[in-house]
Amino acid sequence: MAGWKCRPKEFKRLWNYSVGFYGVWVAHVGRRTGLIEAIANRAVESDKLAEQKSLDQKAVRAWCSAAEALGFLKRRGKKVYLPARMKEILLEKKSPLYLGGQFSYLALRSLDYGSLEDLVRTGKTSEMASSFDAIVEATDWDHHAFMSAAKRGRLHKMLSIGCRVLDVGCGTGTFIEKLLQEYPRSSFVGVEPSEAAHRAMEMAAGKSVEIFRQTGEQMAFESEFDLVYLGESLYAASDKPAIASNCFRALKKGGVVAIVEGLLPEKVDDESRLIMGMQLDFALQGFSFMTKKEISSLLKGAGFARVAFTDFGGSLYLVTAEKP
Repeated sequence: MAGWKCRPKEFKRLWNYSVGFYGVWVAHVGRRTGLIEAIANRAVESDKLAEQKSLDQKAVRAWCSAAEALGFLKRRGKKVYLPARMKEILLEKKSPLYLGGQFSYLALRSLDYGSLEDLVRTGKTSEMASSFDAIVEATDWDHHAFMSAAKRGRLHKMLSIGCRVLDVGCGTGTFIEKLLQEYPRSSFVGVEPSEAAHRAMEMAAGKSVEIFRQTGEQMAFESEFDLVYLGESLYAASDKPAIASNCFRALKKGGVVAIVEGLLPEKVDDESRLIMGMQLDFALQGFSFMTKKEISSLLKGAGFARVAFTDFGGSLYLVTAEKP
């Protein structure tokens, strides 16, 4: 059997997975080297682009050629340019169409996927060297999505008037920094068990922010906060019920817990295929996604009421609940 047209649809679908792998890396390398940003507003020849960014000309020619073939770039004569829609998808973090961080997450995570075979053979999990950098890339859009959703409801009023916020698993504190810029009347506390806490402490210097290096299971706050936020950190918890209970205790009466988390769908469709594939990634780390039912039961078991879900797309949800 010869010729693309004669190939069965199953073959073409799997072929496109290979093409998609290169698409991920073209996007990631283009973002990290500044190539995409450099051509976002004007067309340029590849050699001049390389010169402008102090990069290797031969490699940049190859990148431009691949990026054009994969649909990232367009050509105008000898020059390549980034279409407006691609600029939004790859660079504009506040856009609901932003995928740049997701591409970089996948590229960085794939650096450690050599351990997947051991996982399948023996069940051995692995601490990923590139894990934290990848998470930073992936969660930037989550922050903007949360802030956009918050502006449409009660959370915006709380933060605007000035409330006390606890960020559980705050990483380097980038989300707290964004919130502080938007809501300067509010004060913030971050809890982070990893080395990233030190970078968060540097960010917090001179601001109405406190950072503690500890786990969510170790927290001992009591009736202190109006809002508790967990941004893609609950899935990694060793004792989820303990964290849910600690969050409940940390809140004042009427306070809100807000969780941004990827949740497994009840039915698999095109939108949910990414999270279904990512299950293997999370299994390698020793983690797993929850379902809506599981996270709802977790929160209600800790004493929360009025559990609600806001769909951000791609199986990512904002889950909110209140302390009665």
